[in-house]
Amino acid sequence: MAPADIEDDVVAAYADIGKAVADFALTLMKLYEDLDPQVQQYAGDVLMPLLRVSQVKGNKLIDRAMSLIDHPAVLEALSDGRIDEGKALMIIDQVSVLDAANQAIAEPVLIAHAATHNYTASQRCARRYVLKLDAEAALRRYEEKRKQRLVEKFNLDDGMCSLRIVLPAFDAALAFDRIDRIARALPKDDRTLDQKRSDVAADLLMGKETPAPQGEVCVNLTMPITNILGLTTDPVMLAGYGPLPAEIVADVAANGIWKRILTDPVTGMAEHITTYRPTPAQRELINARYPTCTMVGCNQPAHRCDVDHCCPFDGTNTTVANLRPKCRHHHRMKTHSSWSCENRPDGTHVWTTPSGRVIETELEPIAEPAPF
Repeated sequence: MAPADIEDDVVAAYADIGKAVADFALTLMKLYEDLDPQVQQYAGDVLMPLLRVSQVKGNKLIDRAMSLIDHPAVLEALSDGRIDEGKALMIIDQVSVLDAANQAIAEPVLIAHAATHNYTASQRCARRYVLKLDAEAALRRYEEKRKQRLVEKFNLDDGMCSLRIVLPAFDAALAFDRIDRIARALPKDDRTLDQKRSDVAADLLMGKETPAPQGEVCVNLTMPITNILGLTTDPVMLAGYGPLPAEIVADVAANGIWKRILTDPVTGMAEHITTYRPTPAQRELINARYPTCTMVGCNQPAHRCDVDHCCPFDGTNTTVANLRPKCRHHHRMKTHSSWSCENRPDGTHVWTTPSGRVIETELEPIAEPAPF
């Protein structure tokens, strides 16, 4: 068990990393500004012998420092230890499509959120906020990013390679679901699920027959009914990813199979749907209400999670109030270690660490709360 003071030291030391990164950016910009104008374009080359880095690395360091200096609020939050370097650069990247006025509105909101959430949750919040603030800018950003789709091969050690594919999030979700469904349908053998997925992906790409039925692919999209009726273009939530511009999934919406989910108009949370195993209706509502594993910081989509009884099953408590999605890893952690969890009446899920620290999982509405 880690003493609380050691945990505080870890938090403080991690915050110091952010301050060091901010100080390095400021110092690097002083070096850059001291260079003659004709030498500034070769600033990366100046860093090569100085820091023993490649030209590419040197240029990246310069570009990163410039980005931070151009966003003083983000730089200050990084220096203060409220956010780390990854979150700082993510915020800068997400607001880059906005004009200066909207950037000034968005940055404080995104910094405050990132200060209390992990990177993925912060990125999801940023995407949604930018979409809401300027949907047209976000769509332009998507179109620009879509042009960067590619396939890359990276050589690894020991006769292995990594194949990287960059494609639109919706297409990637469909592709992964197909691979995952085939892999899970294979007979049990000595391979892990990851190994099966790798083998299935390779077979599909090389045109080989797969030894399991493929079935149809499935992803979950959540949007207001007003989108379908053409009255609004609110962001669409892609399960396991986050918000997308409504326009890019319009054709999918027209041809999809839809289910109605009633939400609380105040909170935006999914509302109301005894055996040990949840009914399909219960499972569907739980997945809508809690889109990912309810461990703080885990982003495993709910449809790939176990449905856990937070309070142990007593014959009567297989209810939506007592059930939460947990990925297999965190389900086992809760069951077989000194971590514990609690469901609160307002729907929030609270974890208690082995050292006694209490952490609350924030609710993630699937609809915008009513503006009243």
